[in-house]
Amino acid sequence: MGIRLDWQVESEQTELRAQEDPEARRRRRVAQRRLALLMVAIGSLFCLAAALVIWRLQQVDNHYRGDLIDTVEAEVTALRLGDLDAFMRIQRSRSGPFLAEQVREFETYQQLKQSHRVQLSGDVLDAAIDDKTGRVVVEEIIDGVPYRVVWFYWYYEQDNSGEATGWRRVPDNLAFWGEERTLRTARTRLRYQALDEDLAQALSPRLDDWWTRGCSLLSCAQDPPALHAEIVARPPGPAAWDAGDPWTLIIPSPLVTRARADVPLSPDLEHALRELVAERLARYAAGDQTFAPVSDAAWLADELAIWLGNRLVAGHTAPAADPTFAGQLVAQYGEPAIATLVSTLRTLGPDIPIDAAIQAISGVSLAQMSVEQLNQLDWRGFFQWRVQLEHDLLAQPTAQAGFLSLYDLERADAASNATLRRDDPIYALLDAPQVTAVGVTRDDGGQTFAVVEYVQDRAGEQVTETAFWRLTGGTWKRVS
Repeated sequence: MGIRLDWQVESEQTELRAQEDPEARRRRRVAQRRLALLMVAIGSLFCLAAALVIWRLQQVDNHYRGDLIDTVEAEVTALRLGDLDAFMRIQRSRSGPFLAEQVREFETYQQLKQSHRVQLSGDVLDAAIDDKTGRVVVEEIIDGVPYRVVWFYWYYEQDNSGEATGWRRVPDNLAFWGEERTLRTARTRLRYQALDEDLAQALSPRLDDWWTRGCSLLSCAQDPPALHAEIVARPPGPAAWDAGDPWTLIIPSPLVTRARADVPLSPDLEHALRELVAERLARYAAGDQTFAPVSDAAWLADELAIWLGNRLVAGHTAPAADPTFAGQLVAQYGEPAIATLVSTLRTLGPDIPIDAAIQAISGVSLAQMSVEQLNQLDWRGFFQWRVQLEHDLLAQPTAQAGFLSLYDLERADAASNATLRRDDPIYALLDAPQVTAVGVTRDDGGQTFAVVEYVQDRAGEQVTETAFWRLTGGTWKRVS
């Protein structure tokens, strides 16, 4: 048994005194558990309160949504039954023109039912509520084709007006069209709002394909800027290039009126947009020049755009037959004819006669071609443009010089005919004739003429006439 020093004894006693009392430890642990349980209980109460609020909001939202759909069904039922009074009770606005417009809409539906197979099911494809504004997408089936229309409503609460509470049809709120979105490709950017999602998804790849292949087909000197397009909710109108930005295409949403539901991009809209893209690219490839309306170059640029539109719709293969003048040049002189035509328009300026373009492609002028070669080209489109141009210029008091420039003023008979037509108010009111046939001939003196047959409506009677144009100055000038 060893000897323990005093400091060792004091150390052991200190360790004994430092140990926590078991009862105190138990009480501390109980207090911690109670605090944890209290925090869990408080958190649960908050979660429950939040859940109750959300449930209540959903319940209110479902109630408002159900009332909105019931109102739509009532409105469609009134249209289906032809009950104008019931229909108008659902319309409400301080705008007198809106109420008059709704009466016309009701009458339009009734006429539509008489001339077409119309199924007004009242099926609501989509409904959205923002505060007191409601928006619904309703299905209609016309001649077996499903369509979508968008209607707007406002929830009226009790006031002193004496009007019933609830949802009422109101003027279109085109600002409530859904969140803004953007689709991008390497060459295009398409902006739109949520309601036009299906249209945007179908249109974006087409725009990219047209923009990419278009300049390749035209042999552009350099790639065009990126194409920007915007689908906008605005009153109905045709798609067009933005007045402030020649590379931005503005597309009114078809849903503002009535849009097909079976295809996201209707054939008519696709055709219109393809024409706009083809026209823009053709003008760009030709140097973005301003062509005078009476110039042959303006017609050639338009024909080039029509040719490109046909090629774009044909996919990646050439169409079986291309009736355009540019298509005929390709058929006779091969694909390089397009690149040559584009280059000629770009380099020789906006006033080149048609002979300059033909000579650049074929190597010979029109005057040097044989009659057989000249007749291998279909000139009906050119002369249809010319006779239409005559009537367009006569409708413009300041375009008299342009009108006279279409005539062969070197000949007295042609100058006399031009003056008589210019001063004849009845001639100016006639519709432009429809060209039916063109034949090119050459007289003994070596003069080349185009014999043009056309039909014109005069007082309801179809009159067939023949007119002559002479090849002079590199273009065709009217004689008779």
